[in-house]
Amino acid sequence: MMFVLREFWKPAACSRVRTAMDRSHGMAAEIYSDGYRVDENARRAFDVDVDPDTVEEVQRDIDAVRLQVAQFFGITLLGEEGPGFLRYEYGGFYRLHCDIAAGLDDSFPRRISIVVFLTSAGCGEGGSLRLYTPEALDIAPRAGMLVAFRSNIPHEVLPVTAGVRDTIVDWFY
Repeated sequence: MMFVLREFWKPAACSRVRTAMDRSHGMAAEIYSDGYRVDENARRAFDVDVDPDTVEEVQRDIDAVRLQVAQFFGITLLGEEGPGFLRYEYGGFYRLHCDIAAGLDDSFPRRISIVVFLTSAGCGEGGSLRLYTPEALDIAPRAGMLVAFRSNIPHEVLPVTAGVRDTIVDWFY
């Protein structure tokens, strides 16, 4: 089960955030496995820092749908982790994983994972979000679309075979 807002953002909003991402350099995105670390066999992407005004705009807009998402999943959602800005260039991927870690519920109280696509499949190829619910469901990038799913759902980002895949991720607690 997943929640989708196809028109969460207009193209101009996606373009503004991508421009903010372009003004910064990304650092290799980490995974959590016995602590945080870079593992290019598991994930090849960049965490991009953006200016505080962009973070505030994104956080406000994502928080505005929290109640709607909570009602859809039938759970109470009290807060969010805060947005992360990810860039997957040619060859980028994120192998099969879940967004919660067993035994770390207090440190990672994630319940719902949020993905906001900033680019569409037409800006590149590949980079689909694959959810296992339990069958594989591929969601092609579409600029402005928000997808929410339970954080314990196994998922992956398929390899980007051309262009760039820019996204925002967040987690509701």
